[in-house]
Amino acid sequence: MEKDQKTDKGERRGEFDLKPIADGDTFRFSCQPGISCFNECCHNIDVVLTPFDVLRMRTKLGIRSDEFLTKYTNLQTYKDSEIPLLKLAVSNEETGQCVFMCDEGCSVYDSRPAVCRNYPTGVATQDPTAGQSAQPYFIIEEDMCKGHFESKEWTIPEWKANQGSTELDELNKPWLEMIPRLKSLRLKDDKDQKMSIFIMVSFDQDTFRSFVFESSFLDRFEVSQETADLIRGDDEELLKFGFKWLEFVLFGEGPLRPKKG
Repeated sequence: MEKDQKTDKGERRGEFDLKPIADGDTFRFSCQPGISCFNECCHNIDVVLTPFDVLRMRTKLGIRSDEFLTKYTNLQTYKDSEIPLLKLAVSNEETGQCVFMCDEGCSVYDSRPAVCRNYPTGVATQDPTAGQSAQPYFIIEEDMCKGHFESKEWTIPEWKANQGSTELDELNKPWLEMIPRLKSLRLKDDKDQKMSIFIMVSFDQDTFRSFVFESSFLDRFEVSQETADLIRGDDEELLKFGFKWLEFVLFGEGPLRPKKG
């Protein structure tokens, strides 16, 4: 996220401040169609996607995960690392307008990503490979945003609950906890294979399902019939299962183990 950002009129989006805030502290914010800056935050976007973000958006759109990835995302890497980073695409390179923005606002609003739900709050570092902060949250105060002048007050937990990000954060937690550990892996000849697996499991769910059920996977790993039946028909359960398999593939840990013999 850059300190100065351009708007669709070629002007500066404005300076912003990151103000630390504790769980019990309050901040003022409200956003609705009547506010003068409505949709401005949907320009010059820098939205990093989590696995459950992708799952919920492509489910709403009713398309396969590989089609969603091709049409609506860009795959990059975290700064100074080879860790995969999936970002939401833009519909206009000059303005950086979100691919899902329309005149009425966000066309996937009820399935919007965690980053969008949490705005104007954020975590103390935007680099997921860095360590944890003793005071992890901050408020993003941008010149263009007038929502901070509204009267409604929130604590961080209240805001996250109101925006539906509390459950989303919990679902993504096992995956998010892997990210810092990826940086410490000594990946050599198997680097490309492991990163390809990480991308498939995290974001390309339909391909992962085919991999589980159309390869020798179930013959090689201890997976109960109950679990196999569950993940075959439940997308969220398949993603949770995928996180457990990634623990084994990347770190040799977790509850999912190869069959003996």
